[in-house]
Amino acid sequence: MLVATAGHIDHGKTSLIRALTGAETDRLPEEQARGISIDLGFAYWRPDAGAMIGFIDVPGHERFVRNMLAGVSGAHAALLVVAADDGVMPQTVEHLRILGLMGIGHGVVALTKCDRASPARIAQVRAQLAGLLGTSPLAAAPICEVSARSGEGIEEIAAALLALRGDWQTGADQTRGFRLAIDRAFTIPGAGTVVTGTAIAGTLATGAELTVSPLGREVRVRGLQSGGAKVEAVAAGQRCALNLAGIEVGELHRGDWLVEPGLHAPTTRIEARLHQLAEQTVPLRHEQRVHLHIGTADLGARILTPRQRAVQPGEEVVAQLVLDAPTSAVTGQRFVLRDQSGRQLLGGGVVLDPLAVERRRTLAMREAIAGAFALPTPAEALAALAAIPGFEPDSSWFAHCGNLTDAAIAEVAAQGGFVTIGRQAKIIIDRTRFARLGEALIAAIGQHHLTHPELGGMPRRGARLALGEPVSAELLDALIRSGEETGRIAAGAGLLRLPGHAPRFSEAERSMWQSLLESYGEGAPRPILVAELARELQCSEAAVRAMLFRRRINGDVWQVSEARFMLREHVAALVAAAATLDAASASGFTAAQFRDATGVGRNFTIQLLEFFDRIGVTRRHGDLRRIRADYEVVVASGEM
Repeated sequence: MLVATAGHIDHGKTSLIRALTGAETDRLPEEQARGISIDLGFAYWRPDAGAMIGFIDVPGHERFVRNMLAGVSGAHAALLVVAADDGVMPQTVEHLRILGLMGIGHGVVALTKCDRASPARIAQVRAQLAGLLGTSPLAAAPICEVSARSGEGIEEIAAALLALRGDWQTGADQTRGFRLAIDRAFTIPGAGTVVTGTAIAGTLATGAELTVSPLGREVRVRGLQSGGAKVEAVAAGQRCALNLAGIEVGELHRGDWLVEPGLHAPTTRIEARLHQLAEQTVPLRHEQRVHLHIGTADLGARILTPRQRAVQPGEEVVAQLVLDAPTSAVTGQRFVLRDQSGRQLLGGGVVLDPLAVERRRTLAMREAIAGAFALPTPAEALAALAAIPGFEPDSSWFAHCGNLTDAAIAEVAAQGGFVTIGRQAKIIIDRTRFARLGEALIAAIGQHHLTHPELGGMPRRGARLALGEPVSAELLDALIRSGEETGRIAAGAGLLRLPGHAPRFSEAERSMWQSLLESYGEGAPRPILVAELARELQCSEAAVRAMLFRRRINGDVWQVSEARFMLREHVAALVAAAATLDAASASGFTAAQFRDATGVGRNFTIQLLEFFDRIGVTRRHGDLRRIRADYEVVVASGEM
């Protein structure tokens, strides 16, 4: 169990830790010379055979609040220290508010320096504490009168801490990946780079590979220490030191994280449930700059409030934080906000979506996602997310949000009746909803055949709109693939049809098409000009254009320009020629090279290449073009 001290400067936090453990937490020469804590100090205490208690001794001066915030980020309980002679002071109040914002609701209150105060003064300070603690998370905390100098009350406070340890739940959640917030980095001669911090989640063994986030550097764990002793493994809740291979100490900073490689996902935009302290007198403004204290990091950020309105004191809203520099964060992680000067505590909150998108979701959807993430288990959260209309949780996104291993995601999905679909974006969707959407797709295609029997099928875009609820392109692809695998849907040329469906062309249209194939089907690829074809067929341009438009919808031809069409197979052949040119050059190919390789006329070459750019087959870079990696998919889809 990790216990963080809290309280005003010179109220005896460090002396009390020394009296309990015998350890000196002021390690810096300046701290020892000035007699005040400046940075974090650490001590370990095991008075019996039970679990070790670690102390994080934080500075009490207002100038070092950022260090105090780094210390309490991994704590499970608090030791609030108030001197009997001074009583409640400004940092007592601020530190107590910080503990509340960080969700630390268990602890012990030490009324120190009782040997310097009269019984009347002690009673007076107790009354102050009763008023201060009454509405705080530490309202039920025992108050122990103590003197580190005389030893008075030390046994009582030790007993209170041991009782607190008895209520503490230990054990690492094996479904979560390892995460550690770095608070110190230094070099030990003969060992190399060492970092210390609190393991927030998961387990870790010597020899494991980790990623330094947000840096992205892969490192290996050479050795581990916890509680001052060498160990082979550590788990969530333990303070530990890690000897790292693969990185220099100068590349590491307080605020960095060590995470499992698969869960490295730096972010600069966080969706969060934000709470402004009721004691504030000025609202939080949209675009207001703040200090964000998250983990052991202190980062500049901007607040984006809902509907750009001000957040009133005491109000709680779902907002976004846009960070000046990337960090690593997970759902449920708590943070604290201070003003731009870093001197005033504004409030805090809890991370909902650590990988928030710039495109703002509707307020209703954001509230629904926030509600889902507030649920106690990943299975409940996933079920609630999947039930949000128009929202499709991505498995990689959900894993990073919840710091969940691949095995945990697979187990949650299987137990909840979910399927994972998609080639790149792995969408998690309820099996029943997937089946219902599949039936809706087949019904929509069938209705389209009845309404438009002359067409070769239903355009994919129309099918997506006909499903009656928002679906992504990835989900539509999965529904189509499922229909193809079961033989209930046939797809091609950008159209969807039921097996056995054939377009109904008139006799005149079939005759025109047959004549076109006889004229253009053989020989080198060439464009079909509406006016020229009309003269050949001795019919009106309007009739030819209508026939070509229907064949375009049917996927038989591409429309290259206003008056020029090409047979589908001819376009495929010309795209293949472009791919051959691209493969032969490291920089791409020119229009002249494409013209020479294909024999296409000069004027039509430019039109054709611009058409390739437009449909996503090529990408232009000045006078050069490169073929896109997915060009075959574009040509096969036939979506105009």
